[in-house]
Amino acid sequence: MISNLLTTQGINQLIQSYTSIETKRRITPLSTKKDSYSTKNKAYSTLESKLNSLYDLLKDLKATGSSSQFTYKAATTSDSTFLDATATSSAGVGSYNIRVNQLAKSDIAISKDIDTSSSSANTLGITDGTYEFTIATGDGSTGQYTSHVKVTLSASDSNQTIMEDIRDAINTDKAVVESTAKSGSYTGGSTSFDIDINGTTTTITDSGGGTYSDLIDRLVSQINSNVDGVTAEKVTSGTSYQLKLTVDNADDYISITHNSGYDLVSDLGIGVTKEKGASGIVTASVYSPSTGKSQFSITSKKTGLDYRIKELSDTTGTALNVLGLNLGTSRPTYDQSTSPDTPGYLYSDVTSANNQLNAKLTFNGVDVQRNSNTISDLATGVTFTLKSVMSSSDNTVNVNVANDVTTIKSKIQDFINKFNDVYTYIKNNSLDDNGVRGPFLGDSLPTSLRTSMINYAYEEVTGLTSGALTKLSEIGISFDSSSGLSITDSTTLEDKIKNKNSEVADLFNSTNGIANKLYNLIDPYVGVDGYLQNYQDSLDSNISYLNDRISAIQKQIDKSANTLRDKYEKMQQQLLDIIAAQNFMNQFTSQGFF
Repeated sequence: MISNLLTTQGINQLIQSYTSIETKRRITPLSTKKDSYSTKNKAYSTLESKLNSLYDLLKDLKATGSSSQFTYKAATTSDSTFLDATATSSAGVGSYNIRVNQLAKSDIAISKDIDTSSSSANTLGITDGTYEFTIATGDGSTGQYTSHVKVTLSASDSNQTIMEDIRDAINTDKAVVESTAKSGSYTGGSTSFDIDINGTTTTITDSGGGTYSDLIDRLVSQINSNVDGVTAEKVTSGTSYQLKLTVDNADDYISITHNSGYDLVSDLGIGVTKEKGASGIVTASVYSPSTGKSQFSITSKKTGLDYRIKELSDTTGTALNVLGLNLGTSRPTYDQSTSPDTPGYLYSDVTSANNQLNAKLTFNGVDVQRNSNTISDLATGVTFTLKSVMSSSDNTVNVNVANDVTTIKSKIQDFINKFNDVYTYIKNNSLDDNGVRGPFLGDSLPTSLRTSMINYAYEEVTGLTSGALTKLSEIGISFDSSSGLSITDSTTLEDKIKNKNSEVADLFNSTNGIANKLYNLIDPYVGVDGYLQNYQDSLDSNISYLNDRISAIQKQIDKSANTLRDKYEKMQQQLLDIIAAQNFMNQFTSQGFF
């Protein structure tokens, strides 16, 4: 009945039915198309990600020369008890015979025994004041690093505390250069000088004029703006001024030399050569060899004869002297057998042939020495690490350097994995599975890419020398249309890497090699302007258009539904009015008025 349709529930059902029919007729086809575009877009985005991964690997795989992925070398030793070896790509294939005769050591100067049995006693003769001393070590060549250390000591401190204060001053020392105190007018004129921080030189210039105060202000500003690794400051004392330079890193040295014009370096007294913080060249220690006794040691941070301690000298006061270490440039031998111990060097012999500081080894029958136990300048690309001295009965250690089959094979396996990741993804998304079309089915972009990948997997590499390896199948790699590439003969692959390494490399990184060809194939597909991104942009545009259309149509349907609802509600009201009138007339009839 019409009355049932014009109830509130009936009207809702009518509107719902209208909306459902219109949605299926007008919106569902657009939504289906949009979903198809979205599925494609997601699939192309995933493909682009996989292609980028392969593309990046191919960039490395096609490299030649020192960057080639096929030049990895591995070093093996016949006895790692005595030494280890590592090799880089620049190493040549070969073998070396080595005997380790002596390990490199750090130079050590040791004090006499110091009585520390009484915690309050100062029997060293130290008075209140600032003490200064010089420590110098070799610089690894024929020169030296020099450190000037200052320490404030107190007469009320114990021997132990005094030793610890000297130790701490050494272990925290940084290179500091202070000019002489200057006052009044600067009349030197134009000048330039060089500041060398650990091998990096900066020229400082000044045109003169003003007072020394003005001059130092100009120098501080210029140095702090232009010289890395050093902090300049102006020190004021009454009407006198000093330039103070502090090297930021204790491992860096500073040298200051006159360049041209007025010799301001001499005027200010700032000329230094390889001034370095003591904490960058030595380590100081305090220890107790026996109850009530302590000793002080200074140890060079780097091993070898060329980094030995060259000088230990008091400059102001007797801080080193009280320890027995004011040795100057002499090298007395430390003697523990006397009482008290005789201070000096643990390794006193520093003659070139007999020194006890260098590593000594017999390398392919030749006696050689080095400062360090880590040696990288004997054979190009090979680093030897000495670990233990050999006795006459120990067998000579053989170090063999060969192509690193494991690493190179893993690079090839990585290529296979990424190749297959792209190949199988395209293949699996190009199928029609029981009427469900894959997102790539019928699309030329992925289809063309997959076809080319198949061809390159089978094709011969051209342009190689006669008789050389020209196919992946010749190095134990096969192609299967369902799964892609795989190593089907691991023994053959390892043999070719080991014995025909350059031919394996050419197979991939020569001009027509598979890595180069695949790289060139993929190149136009990837990137912000690549085929895949352009296609995704097109899909995004279509999806955006469909979203707008769906939204507009939905508004039309909603508007029409509201119009229908208004009509039905008016009809509902008219029906209610008719029913009310009918009821009113029925009352009169029942009372006999008609």
